[in-house]
Amino acid sequence: MERAKPRASLVLLVFAVAFAALALHTRRFLPFISDDALISLTYAKRLAQGHGLTWNGGLLVEGYSNLLWVLANAALGSLGLGVIDAARLLGYAGMGAAVAAVVYARPPSSLRTALPALLALLFLSLSGAFPAWAVGGLEQPMLAALLGWAVALAAPRLGQPGAGARAMLLPGLFFALLCLTRLDAPVFTAAAALSVFLCRGLTRESLRKAFGLALLPALFVVGHEVFRLAYYGQWLPNTALVKFHPSGKHALDGLAYLGRGALPAAPFLALAAAAAAACLRRNPRGARVVLPLTLAAAWASYVAAIGGDIFPAWRHFVPLLLLLAFVWAEGGALLARRAGGRAFAVVMLAGALALGLFAYLQREDDENFRAISERWEWDAEVIGTLLKRAFAAEQPLMAVDPAGGLPFWSELPALDMLGLNDLHLPRHPPPDLGQGPIAHELGDGRYVLSRRPDLVVFLLPTGNDHGYFLSGRQMQQDPRFFRDYTLVRFEGREPYRAVARIWVRRESERIGIRRGPGRVTVPGFLVCDNHASVARLGRDGRLVVPVAPDLPAILNRLELPAGRWRVEADASPPSTQLRVSAPQTDNVPAPFLLDARLPAVLDWGGGPARVELLAPDGREVEVHGLTFTRVDE
Repeated sequence: MERAKPRASLVLLVFAVAFAALALHTRRFLPFISDDALISLTYAKRLAQGHGLTWNGGLLVEGYSNLLWVLANAALGSLGLGVIDAARLLGYAGMGAAVAAVVYARPPSSLRTALPALLALLFLSLSGAFPAWAVGGLEQPMLAALLGWAVALAAPRLGQPGAGARAMLLPGLFFALLCLTRLDAPVFTAAAALSVFLCRGLTRESLRKAFGLALLPALFVVGHEVFRLAYYGQWLPNTALVKFHPSGKHALDGLAYLGRGALPAAPFLALAAAAAAACLRRNPRGARVVLPLTLAAAWASYVAAIGGDIFPAWRHFVPLLLLLAFVWAEGGALLARRAGGRAFAVVMLAGALALGLFAYLQREDDENFRAISERWEWDAEVIGTLLKRAFAAEQPLMAVDPAGGLPFWSELPALDMLGLNDLHLPRHPPPDLGQGPIAHELGDGRYVLSRRPDLVVFLLPTGNDHGYFLSGRQMQQDPRFFRDYTLVRFEGREPYRAVARIWVRRESERIGIRRGPGRVTVPGFLVCDNHASVARLGRDGRLVVPVAPDLPAILNRLELPAGRWRVEADASPPSTQLRVSAPQTDNVPAPFLLDARLPAVLDWGGGPARVELLAPDGREVEVHGLTFTRVDE
């Protein structure tokens, strides 16, 4: 039977309604952005600025798995658009292109055929995965767009007798671009090649089609590998070494991930399964159903093997939901052609009810709510901006667990303690690799300490007192850590207030206590052992510790050689009182050896001192630093 001619007005209407619903739904998730997205966007920003595909400094390490996404964001960034805005723009465009691919695959020719197509797309629009990852900053929108058009273009060619290798080059191009969008996208190419034989059997024509489909992806993968070797000098990217460790535990975790994600998507899965059964009963080798089902099965198997995912809103369900939308669109088209009026109405009513239940389950799903409520990545903007303004000239090395936001906004040299952007950690894995949470298993506390980071941030951008992952735990088991590092609370105020607990190396050559012949200089932010004290940017833009009548600033364990010292404070206003004593023992404070307004002279017998700053005039004082100068006998 000849297919009815599509009506352009209905095609545009279906697309417009589905995309408008998707765009409106994204507002529920804004301003969600993934910390890992900020890793990719750091590469994009640095590339746009002329620093190459680097994470920070001159270190050449491939800590991203989405080359094409990075390049696209860098291209927009080079035009003056901020890379976060660029990622959002590409996100909407990519998800819109995926919606358009489903409409293209089964364009409506009448209102009767438009309803099933619209229903399929509304499942995507009302899911949590599609709107959340339209704005989440990672490559899922580009993945969805390329995969959608690969399926839309490949399926009719697979089922077309006489079509050879040349006919498959165009869909093969989309599969090839997929391979640059995600390192694991060859899974889709392999599954597509398999679907050729499932649809056409093992024939010469099938071999030609499979060859034409896989040719460009293979060339792109080889070309990417040549680039990797030439640019980074490595056979494998860091992301593969960090994230891909198949094990029995990870397989069970992956199956659990798929099972938990399937529950809120159950109404759509049921409709797609019914549509697949109806289509395959009529044509067991129908490419328009076999192809998306094969791709979905391959992707689900891969996701299970790698251990699922750690991100909210079911990121890896984006391709699965899209592929099932193709299946349901095909089943709906079959229903529209063959079902009677009453049967069609009943099925559409059931579909509408399923859509309502689906929307309710998605709205109540904890993982979708996690994307709505997860805002800690934006704390990195507050703290990162503070650190940039405070230390831009000194460029201290910052060791981080969250390797996205803080390096992105601070633009300071960084050490990724989870290994994604570090050459050493993935190549020196722990012995129990494969038994922990994916992408968070690596660590080497001794190595991190050997790098002598000036700042150490555990867990989140707002920091933590205790190391949470392997590097941090091992660092704090080393006696050097608590000897060399002190915990400082940094307060940022733009665009809102946030306080971060960051470990600072006390004797850091860049930002710590500086010692010279007859002179010791202590930056004010290190006089922060009072748990109520915070370091913040002062009125003059420099980093200060505020001192108030009810808020003394304290520094414990300041090592001073024996002798007579003149003590001065760089403070605004200059009125500051200083108390110096030996460290307290058994909770009994030692008597003050000096209790006077600054400047003052201190006679010190040597060893660690306890320094306390006070505001004697009843008003807040901002202290930039203390200077101890040896007084000649």
